[in-house]
Amino acid sequence: MNSTAVQYAGALRHTGCTLSNLQRTTDYLTGCAPLWDALCSPAVCAREKKAVLSRLPDFDAMGELKHFYLLLADKNRFALLPEIVRQFRLLELRDRGEGLCVFRCAREPDDESLSSLAKLLCARHGCRAVTFEIVQDDTLLGGFTAEIDGITYDKSVRGQLRALAHDL
Repeated sequence: MNSTAVQYAGALRHTGCTLSNLQRTTDYLTGCAPLWDALCSPAVCAREKKAVLSRLPDFDAMGELKHFYLLLADKNRFALLPEIVRQFRLLELRDRGEGLCVFRCAREPDDESLSSLAKLLCARHGCRAVTFEIVQDDTLLGGFTAEIDGITYDKSVRGQLRALAHDL
């Protein structure tokens, strides 16, 4: 977690920006590799980044997001944008009493398993509901890891093998 990204996300939420608008514009900026590379490059000066941003379609209609992106250009912090979006999403979930769990697994879990895990995580972390971000990871060999609120629960075969090797 990057504290700068958390601060940007919090400030952006206070402007009334919605997650859907932030996600849509972020997808647009990150979806074009040459544009994204230029915005993240320390070799491109802030003035040039602002000029590129101003030529984007609907840039003037973005409102507060326009000022936010100009600020990122000024501070050369565009590389933080994906993490800012993630932190923005986390803040919205927390406001609704929900948690976000990054669930890494070797194969797609069934709904019943996720439901059981959600109940357990809600009880342990004091939230009303849990949203799962499922990431398939073949390196786990089997089982899963679940990360929520900075805590990782490792129930993977890889984790068990690592623990066994450590014990030996």
